[in-house]
Amino acid sequence: MRNLARKAARRLPIVRGLFGQEGAALGEPELPSTMLLTAAADALTGAGAGQYSPPSQHATTATAEDIFYCFRLLLGRNPNPEEWTGHSSRVGEDLENVVSSYVTSQEFAARGLLKKTYQEKVELVHFPSFSVFASIDDLAVGNHVLIGRSYDPRIAAVLSRRVKPGMAVVDIGANIGYLTMLLGSLVAPAGLVVAIEPNPENIKLLEASRRVNRFDHVLVIQAAAGRQAGLLALNVSYSNGTTTELPDDLDAIFASRPVPCFALDDLLPKDKHFNLVKIDTEGAELNALIGLSRTIDRDRPLIVSEFSPGSLPGISRCTGPEFLRFLIARGYRIGVIEKDGSESCFEDDVDGVMGAYSRSGIDHIDIIAMPK
Repeated sequence: MRNLARKAARRLPIVRGLFGQEGAALGEPELPSTMLLTAAADALTGAGAGQYSPPSQHATTATAEDIFYCFRLLLGRNPNPEEWTGHSSRVGEDLENVVSSYVTSQEFAARGLLKKTYQEKVELVHFPSFSVFASIDDLAVGNHVLIGRSYDPRIAAVLSRRVKPGMAVVDIGANIGYLTMLLGSLVAPAGLVVAIEPNPENIKLLEASRRVNRFDHVLVIQAAAGRQAGLLALNVSYSNGTTTELPDDLDAIFASRPVPCFALDDLLPKDKHFNLVKIDTEGAELNALIGLSRTIDRDRPLIVSEFSPGSLPGISRCTGPEFLRFLIARGYRIGVIEKDGSESCFEDDVDGVMGAYSRSGIDHIDIIAMPK
């Protein structure tokens, strides 16, 4: 069984890179290569140290495999034969101390991994009425924009239909700014677009795009939108991200990425009548709208929102139906934005909207709240 597992392990992608078709090592150190193959075989057979166990059961002391993978993952290479004896002697030491020694090494620092951002390959993409900076390394939004595709086309269709020259609009969760720049082109110089975005990497692209388009009527604000002023922790995945409460643990605070949070009622210009709010904040939608309550009650803007019942409880501390009832209680009727950008009105039928979400088969739909 173990021999069969070794043959199967040789077919694994990570092992294939170390061995030729006949299984001979391709100029790699014999000990790490043999160790890697043994570990792969163990993983397939469920034997020995390579047997899978839940993360909570992992050993706290370093194994030879741990040290080998510190080389592969952190230093980006296999250990040399002459250095393996010294490094492998650390087997049995505290795992965190071993990993820390590689993370703090000059060789790891020289790789620049901690400084790498998805903006390293930035290009300016031209659309008919505006241009946007995007990065090919941004798998969330940028790579879609770079091939000339309209990002979130159903929302773009609604905005193109609803927004007129001279309007004042708010883009909450502006990301890299595709929809912000679309809005800037729609309201024209006589209007106003206020873009709210907490991610500092996105802010660079937003502001650069604003300047290239000469959109002096677009105001970019680096902040999270919440119920009140304070600090939140930013968690990012490429250009997408969530904002959550800062952790209680002091060490976790030092490891976090704090961003300022404001109630937008306190930030928006008081002399403007806002016609539309577009919001996409990965589950923080209710928090943002509560902080915008005075503006909503005063101006009765159209609200175009992402609706993700799975994300709302953890961030906004509300269920999907509760989010819908918040809008209905403020005098709004609810519509669902279809795939083609059309709108299906459900009025105050919360169950109907939840049914549309369930039928979508994805983690969110887009809704439009229209004042009665």
